[in-house]
Amino acid sequence: PPPFKMLTEFDFFPKLHEDIKVKTLSGGAVSIVSSLCILMLFFSELSRFLTVEKTDHVYVDTYRDEELHINFDITMHRLPCNLVSIDAKDGFGEHQTNVLHHVHKHALDEKGEPIGEDPVKIELKQTLGTSDLKALGDMKKKADSNPTPTSPPSPSDKCLSCFGAEKYPGMCCNTCEDLRSAYTGRGWAMDSIWETDQCKGQKGKPMRYKELEDHQGCRLTGYLNVSKVAGNFHISPGKTHEVNAIHIYDLGAFSDGKFNISHTIHTLSFGQQYPGLRNPLDKKTKLFGPEVTIGMHQYYIKVVPTRYNYLNGKIVETNQFSVTDHLRILPNIQTLKPGNLPGVFVHYDFSPMRVEITESREPLSHFLTQLCAILGGVFTVAGIIDQMVYQSMKQIQKKVQLGKFS
Repeated sequence: PPPFKMLTEFDFFPKLHEDIKVKTLSGGAVSIVSSLCILMLFFSELSRFLTVEKTDHVYVDTYRDEELHINFDITMHRLPCNLVSIDAKDGFGEHQTNVLHHVHKHALDEKGEPIGEDPVKIELKQTLGTSDLKALGDMKKKADSNPTPTSPPSPSDKCLSCFGAEKYPGMCCNTCEDLRSAYTGRGWAMDSIWETDQCKGQKGKPMRYKELEDHQGCRLTGYLNVSKVAGNFHISPGKTHEVNAIHIYDLGAFSDGKFNISHTIHTLSFGQQYPGLRNPLDKKTKLFGPEVTIGMHQYYIKVVPTRYNYLNGKIVETNQFSVTDHLRILPNIQTLKPGNLPGVFVHYDFSPMRVEITESREPLSHFLTQLCAILGGVFTVAGIIDQMVYQSMKQIQKKVQLGKFS
């Protein structure tokens, strides 16, 4: 209509009449190549848009009022489960002896295959209620006043008495080894136990363990919650007892003085997993030959506190770590000094820096802008190339017609 005719003056895209359009072979080839380029660049940009990028920031760590969650799955290839203990100690002096609260122990045969059913999780915190603690206190007072066994246990009983040395209500001492361990834990003399049915005829004899003779191993899985300060946890042979705040390591089971501390760390982590986290000790195996009779294998770990911010807003507080290790061969068992305990030790300390990793994705507006730039750029370049080829072909044809092309 005439009122809108003046708008044609602002048309940036003038149209050519269909009769004067010329389609050429070179133009078709340039169009196909440019279309392929557009598709390739489109999928490349789409992949970039869908990819989650990670940005790292490092700053001084001021968060210290936290617990450290240590997850572990470790196999001791030649130490049976009843002769393996886990102890943990931190810089505050808190010593968790023979940790069982969150630990599974599964016996393995000489070939490393599981023995028996699935391991049972032991939860001492759930076992000892208020009434149990009161009963345990009454039992301790009575036992402290009369530590000598007063009545022999019946061999037909399924749960033989510990004669007041129980660590918790309902504890059984069905073997001489159980009874010796209970008495050692109380700090009591063992003169009175040799007349019991469990230990009759065994006075002065070294304890024999079928599990040691069968070369059994033990797989330990679980987790520890410790204070966020430097410390260590260790897996040691024998049993540990605490008497008057003194920690006693009972190595009597190893009368030959030899400990095989060959082990495999299936996994060891300090906190939750997050995408891209690599724990350097996962699937690490250390096998020792007969030349290492008494060994102390130590891992020194530097823990780096890490915060991971997911794209959906979820935040995970966890840790990364680096590690070095060292094997120390100890003298014979008779000359062991304090601090020279055989076993596998994991020493950990904290970095003063914290790493924050944040997930991000390219905004949709940037993606659409890139698509427009791809379309416009490819079409512009393709148009320039097509015009150059077309004009060149016209000049060549004109010279051929005039006979000037050679």
